[in-house]
Order: sequence, then structure tokens, then C-alpha cells
Amino acid sequence: MSSGAPARSISSDRVGGNLPWRRYLRLIWDTVGMVAKMRIQGMGVPGYFLTWLTLPLMEMLLLAFIYQNDRELLEYAVVASAGLAILFALIFNGGEILDGERRRGTLGNLFLAPLPRYVWLGGFQLFALIEAVVNASIAVGAGAWFFDIDLSVNVLTLIVTVALLTASLWGMSLILGAFGIVARNANFLSNLIFPFVMVIAGTWYPVALMPDWIRIPARALPFSYGIEALVAALTRNASVSDLTGTLVPLLGFAIVLPLIGVAIFRFMEHAVRKIGSLEVA
Repeated sequence: MSSGAPARSISSDRVGGNLPWRRYLRLIWDTVGMVAKMRIQGMGVPGYFLTWLTLPLMEMLLLAFIYQNDRELLEYAVVASAGLAILFALIFNGGEILDGERRRGTLGNLFLAPLPRYVWLGGFQLFALIEAVVNASIAVGAGAWFFDIDLSVNVLTLIVTVALLTASLWGMSLILGAFGIVARNANFLSNLIFPFVMVIAGTWYPVALMPDWIRIPARALPFSYGIEALVAALTRNASVSDLTGTLVPLLGFAIVLPLIGVAIFRFMEHAVRKIGSLEVA
């Protein structure tokens, strides 16, 4: 992907518009395979798998210490904290990708490739989603086994929740990635924002039980809705109709945030091109 030939126009969206959608999907999947090889080869097979096994296990031990005297909160946190992996991967992975390509000197080639930049960027983010879902599944499975938690899964609600949450977080990642292009430091944005996301998302404590000064801003963002629906789908066998009050706002975010993200990303890209700092490390 990084060796794509420069297009005749810097607007690769117009050039790529004639390609069939099946080729877009193939390119996304090829990108997933490329990123997987880079990650596994870079860390080694044992190191890669130990990393994904160690993190959820350590999360479960931490939860055991924090909620050892509150069974109800423990059961909530085991499932909700698993969603933290999905939040982190989908919100911040886009910016990390752009920073990494800039450091390797290949970001300009990617933006000039004759296809929409959301195709190759989507491939990177799809791999991050796969990693996050695997990590979350290990965390929930380990928590259910260690703490004897009875899971009652509604598969349809779980699929709908993950789909809407993914779309919402993809839009958020485009917004942060756009600012990362200008600031040229996505790590700084991630480290600055993520502690606040952990609190208002309700990953370790239910938003409904939080004070108003946290609950009000939390309801203005998609994170808490996604985590609540995720917990209900995995532990209470909640149907889509049972979670209407949660999934309808999440649907709104899933529609609006990608549109806003695409608009801001395009604006920031053109602004960076004008000042000539796209490839500046």
C-alpha cells in the first residue's frame, strides 16, 4: 500500500470513484493482511499472542481487587471494561496509523494512491477492530470463568450494538485523525483525551450511577450508550426493543459522526497540503 503511484490529481477520491466496490473491499482485506504480517513479524509470534493474552488477564486481576466486595459492580465491570479495548482501538488507531506512515515517509504516497483514502485507512482500522474484538472476547471469557459470571447473550443485539458503536467511533477517529495530521502528534492527543473517555464511557462504573456533572457530558457522546448496550446484550439477554432508549441515540451518532468526520478530515487534509507539512515529521 505504501508504494502506490502518484495520481494525476491530488484528489484521489475522484480518481478512485470509477473502481468497483468489490475492489475496494478486496483492498481493505489486503490491507488487513498486510498489517497483520507487520504486527506479528515485528513482535514475533510468541510475543504477539502473549501481549493479547496478558492484557485481559491483568484487567481481570485489577477488577478483582477493586470490586471484591461488590458482586454486582464486578459483573458489570468485567463486561464493560472489555469494551475499553474497542473504544481505544477504533478512536485512536486512525491517528496512530497516520503518524506511523509519516515517520516512514510513506504518508504522501498513501494520500496520492488512486483510490479513496478511506479504503486503505479502513483496512488499517478493520485490523484494529479485529484485534480489539478478540481482546474483548478473551477478557469477557476470562472474567466469566474466574468470577463465575453467568453470561446471557442476545446475539442480534450484540451485532447491532457493535455495528453502531463501530460506525460512531470510526467517525470520532476521523475527527481526531484530522487534527493529528495538523498537530503531527496523534500520541499526544490520545494520551490527553483517553483518560477522560475512560470516565465518561462507563467502562469501570455505570454512568447512570455517576453524578450529574459527569453524566450530562457522558450522554452527549456515544461511548456510554455503546457500553451500556454491550453490557445489556451480554449479561441480560436484552433485545433490540428493550434497548430502544440506548440504541436510538447510538444510531444517531453512527450516522452523524462519520459525516462530520469525513468533512473535517477533508478540510484538514487540504489545509495541510497548502502549508506543505503532510510529510514533515
